[in-house]
Amino acid sequence: MDILIIVLIIAGLAIAEHTEAGQIRTALSWIRDLHAAIAPFGPFGFWLAGTLIIVANIPTIVVIACAAVLYGTVGAAVMGMACLLTASVVIYALSQVFGRSLIAAHLERFLPILERQFAARGVRTVMLVRLMFFALPPTNWALAVMNIRLREYLFGTFLGAIPHILMWAWIGAATIDMLAGQAAFSWSAPEVWGPLVVGGGLTVLTALLQRRATRRAAA
Repeated sequence: MDILIIVLIIAGLAIAEHTEAGQIRTALSWIRDLHAAIAPFGPFGFWLAGTLIIVANIPTIVVIACAAVLYGTVGAAVMGMACLLTASVVIYALSQVFGRSLIAAHLERFLPILERQFAARGVRTVMLVRLMFFALPPTNWALAVMNIRLREYLFGTFLGAIPHILMWAWIGAATIDMLAGQAAFSWSAPEVWGPLVVGGGLTVLTALLQRRATRRAAA
């Protein structure tokens, strides 16, 4: 999934190379000016809006990309994680009240198996799911309805989301620089091939962890 999205972004960068950089810089300046207009409450407003966006089933990478416009790579990583964890608390609370009755009929056959896995290895299971799917909208809600404590859900989400958030914060900042004409697009640029390597590494890491977990379970 990560690699596919990265390839689409790189294709968009190649196309955007022929777009007027001035127009893109104007749009970015408008976003930054809007953020500055509500200072000093800008970060709080972004955190609240980003949290609601994730709860509304919009992919978290959208929040991280927007944060990269305003806060750069490090700020985007911090803000992205803050929004994801806060949204996870909200989703968990809503799912525990309303969610189980909605999915029980659809997962009646597999729910006992899934719940045994979460009961025995809650943090590790959440971490593995996050490593594989990050914060895709169905993942957020599906995890929250399992028989897992909130602290396990949050800790597993935090551990599993770290590589993805760092990668997407890096991609977001690099993409903005290229679109704004501050850095020329080049297939040999670290900003292009680096995320591909990281995305591929995440895929391999997740596969290895799952294989190891399966062997331990079988033993």
